[in-house]
Amino acid sequence: MEYGRLIIGSDPDCKIDFEVKNLDSTRVRPVAQLIATAIIFATLLVMGMQFTVHHFTSKESLIFPTVILSIVLIYHLLIDRKLIANKNNLLVTGSLILFATYYVLNINRDAPLKLEYITYFLTIVLLFTAIVFFKNRIVDKRMWIVFVFIYANVFFLPILLSINKLIAANSNGIIAFLLLFFCLINLKEKNIILKSLNIYTTILLVITLFTATSRTAMMAFFIVVFTFFAIKYLYKYIFYIVTSLILLSPMITGLYIYLKHTSIGQSLNDLSIQVTGKNFFSGRDRIWSEAVENVLQNSAFWTGLGVNNEFQELGGYLHNLYVQVFFQSGFIGLVLVGALLFSIAFAVGKAKVIDTDFRILLGYFTAILFLQVFEGHLIYKFEIISVLMWIIIAFLIRKASHRLPDYTALEKES
Repeated sequence: MEYGRLIIGSDPDCKIDFEVKNLDSTRVRPVAQLIATAIIFATLLVMGMQFTVHHFTSKESLIFPTVILSIVLIYHLLIDRKLIANKNNLLVTGSLILFATYYVLNINRDAPLKLEYITYFLTIVLLFTAIVFFKNRIVDKRMWIVFVFIYANVFFLPILLSINKLIAANSNGIIAFLLLFFCLINLKEKNIILKSLNIYTTILLVITLFTATSRTAMMAFFIVVFTFFAIKYLYKYIFYIVTSLILLSPMITGLYIYLKHTSIGQSLNDLSIQVTGKNFFSGRDRIWSEAVENVLQNSAFWTGLGVNNEFQELGGYLHNLYVQVFFQSGFIGLVLVGALLFSIAFAVGKAKVIDTDFRILLGYFTAILFLQVFEGHLIYKFEIISVLMWIIIAFLIRKASHRLPDYTALEKES
């Protein structure tokens, strides 16, 4: 790396023009990156414990890592100052901040703000901003191989070996599915050690995914596979496809409720029992109806109930992004989350580099949209699933901003 330029003239009194880069910044950057990586991975590991027999965490566990992460990101913003300037990225990030701010302020609006909501959404916004805008990656892509390897062997391998009991099977299935993303984007890794770790972890995660018999996780996996191959031929219609999926999601919610009392619904239920041993209709249809009725009966159409107190026996969790937002934040919240999703669709639709990584990312985003119909993890506080989803979406937005050098053609695989 060139740290300066020395110019010596013919004059006996040599004129020396020595330009020196900020060595302190160069030296501090790797340290800041290492601290951020360690904090992010430690936070994810701690958050993941709530789905294991080792669960001892509390929602306040996010406060310390959020403070440290904030300091590190402020350093990168003020000192490093190497940013990716893209108006689509600004649109998505602005929409995320607007929705998160309204959602946090609207929850328990008659009571003091809860620190757990602030730290949770702040963590997501900070990570999202860092991934989307910073040219120097906060976390090196290959470091995810090491993290996923550790996570899978600490939490999943003991379950597969019957050392630990599988709890929260559905959630662990989804976690395995999301962690698989970081293995897939590193399949072309050339380092033999990292490549071996990655292949081993990929196999372990796939086994975990199907062993957990999570219907939503298995469906999401097949959606990724289908999208990966289909988008190679449909890349010209990415914006329209993603927009249609966003619009269809609330409609699927209504269709799910309707099908329960039809012959088609009964057939789907029988098939689900044969394949997974679980009913297709798990009670979500009932709680969705009750949640919407609760909002309307209290004349809270526009702003929702503004609470996150216990809803029946489910602790306020309604297993659906759109019903959850409407219940807590009303129609205004739905408009804001819709604007956020459409801004993502717009940014993705502008992508010029349609390579393997982009196809994997788009497949995962499609699967995440599907998962919001039955889970709604994107706004569920203090959960590794939510954070991983937002990290993947941030990867997608960053990838969509890539441009070919000559701007003349899409990069397509033969």
